[in-house]
Amino acid sequence: MSDYIVGIDIGSSKVCAAVGRVDKQGRMQIVGITSVPCVGLKKGVVVDIDSTSDSIKNCIEQLERMVDTQIHGAYICLPGGISELIPSKGVVAVSSDDREIKNGDVDRVIKAAKVVAIPSDKAIIGILPEQFIVDGYENIKDPIGMSGLRLEVDAKLIAAQATIVNNICKSVSKSGLDINGIVLESVAISQVVLTKEEMSLGTALVDVGAETIDISIYKGGNLVNTSTIPLGGSTITNDISLCLKISATEAEKLKIKYGSVQNAVKPYDEKITVNAGYNNVVQVDYIMLTEIIQARVEELFYFIYKKLKENNYYDEISGIVIVGGGISLFKGISEFGDNILSKPIRIGIPEYVGASSPTYAAAVGVIKDAVSCLKLTNVAESNSELSSKGSFAAYKEKENTSEGSSVITKIKNFFVEFF
Repeated sequence: MSDYIVGIDIGSSKVCAAVGRVDKQGRMQIVGITSVPCVGLKKGVVVDIDSTSDSIKNCIEQLERMVDTQIHGAYICLPGGISELIPSKGVVAVSSDDREIKNGDVDRVIKAAKVVAIPSDKAIIGILPEQFIVDGYENIKDPIGMSGLRLEVDAKLIAAQATIVNNICKSVSKSGLDINGIVLESVAISQVVLTKEEMSLGTALVDVGAETIDISIYKGGNLVNTSTIPLGGSTITNDISLCLKISATEAEKLKIKYGSVQNAVKPYDEKITVNAGYNNVVQVDYIMLTEIIQARVEELFYFIYKKLKENNYYDEISGIVIVGGGISLFKGISEFGDNILSKPIRIGIPEYVGASSPTYAAAVGVIKDAVSCLKLTNVAESNSELSSKGSFAAYKEKENTSEGSSVITKIKNFFVEFF
């Protein structure tokens, strides 16, 4: 546990990577975090492996300079937009003579739940156990040690386009890194920005990226739905560029530095000097900039509202948590969203020194999930009955690798099994 743990979030506009470790008190610390531009993905799908791998390599090189050590492997997250949840159920008979449920029984029931028919172009990359049922008794989170004759599991299978996942992994491998494990992005983010109460009552986790908005619904402590909107923060940049007749690069700088959805007041009702290229300098009206941003953000919130209504989860959630760099950094965004969605909104910020930004939620969340599983592995190794590895088991291991320990501590299991 003293070794560094690296988490990577590969997005459509940038690659974020973080380095973490566990201190002597068992607490996770973030010791380095950085991001670099990336143009190799479109809407979460790799369109240029070489460009993506170069961005990952540059990001890792920056991290190596921060921690003064070489990085050979990393954990990565899989965008929610390329995945879907499939309900499934597994049933097995308890195998031991004394009818005590052991780790092997949990392994078998989870494997039974993964035996479903799916399209040939997709692959099951993970499973989310929601509850176990022992002899008809439901809502059991940890059946290990209980007595029974029949063990069942209600679960959600995570399926994704095999080609898309393959290209993401190839981009990472081409950068010179080993892939230690893969986790679904929404699950990683939830571990560092959502409270147990929020996940229980019902919360929409909205990840606004450059080109997509991923919406994940948590209710009863489980991930129950995912959906995607093919729009993001880049549409705001494009609007600024077109309306103010400046380059996309300068428009992005304006958005990051002056982005706000609050009505402009002094001293911001003045002009902003912008380099328009070809040695030309233009004066941009701050009020106009704000109005452009407001109009597009209002539209994005409308699409979020519409998607929640379509999925019949609007009335099921008690609040909304926004992460990602698309709109979360705008001044007044929570109040602005409250007025449109009529739901409490807050910005999800990881509570770690040096990483307290919603843009780093995924990278930090990957490390958090890995640390949790590594802690579990250490406990499992000290207990002869627990021999499995947890949710971040090496993704190239064969099907017979044990998966049960992740279930025991409610850590979800995300394997890539088609390599």
